[in-house]
Amino acid sequence: MKPREVGPGLEDTGLICSARGDRISTRWLTKGCDNMNVKVALKLASPPTEVDIDEVSASAKHLTSNPLDVEVYIDDDNPNTVIAEFTVNRAAQINIVDGIGKEFRYGVSNYSDQIISFPKMRSRTAQKPRDRYTPKQGQYLAFIYYYTKLNGRPPAEADMQTYFKTTPPTVHNMVVQLEKKALIEKKPNEPRSIKCLLSRIELPDLE
Repeated sequence: MKPREVGPGLEDTGLICSARGDRISTRWLTKGCDNMNVKVALKLASPPTEVDIDEVSASAKHLTSNPLDVEVYIDDDNPNTVIAEFTVNRAAQINIVDGIGKEFRYGVSNYSDQIISFPKMRSRTAQKPRDRYTPKQGQYLAFIYYYTKLNGRPPAEADMQTYFKTTPPTVHNMVVQLEKKALIEKKPNEPRSIKCLLSRIELPDLE
């Protein structure tokens, strides 16, 4: 039987699977390990929206034992494809593939097709955005993001002071730190000009 051709970036994998509907085929290339890297390339029926990204992220987090390690991003070469990378515990081959396939088919409403692979290494080795900020800084970033989304304008420092029940110097110092880390940008001497430079999937939930 002729081996199935693999798309760019999926050559060095432990398991490759194409899942459409209820049909799933697999091919093992290397032996497994206790924790396996998973890469799911989800082809969507239409260009991905924020809802699609959230659904993909939620499905990946439901499958992994380490939700903080989940990475979801749009494929640079295929704008209708969303990539999810995460880890799973070692299990029977068919259980892994079938479980992943079903989770994304039923969890992503804009689903069209998917390719599941088990690479030896994660595709993205650069520093993750969440490694660049502390938990407290992450809460400020999430507040800036959600406040802007809900109100149609960025928050003022006074809004952050009210929400976090803290002092003006504390808020201002936080804004300065976030700007130095290139996590936000702010126009000098212009009120309500703070902009979060991270996407929703790169932010923690607002507590």
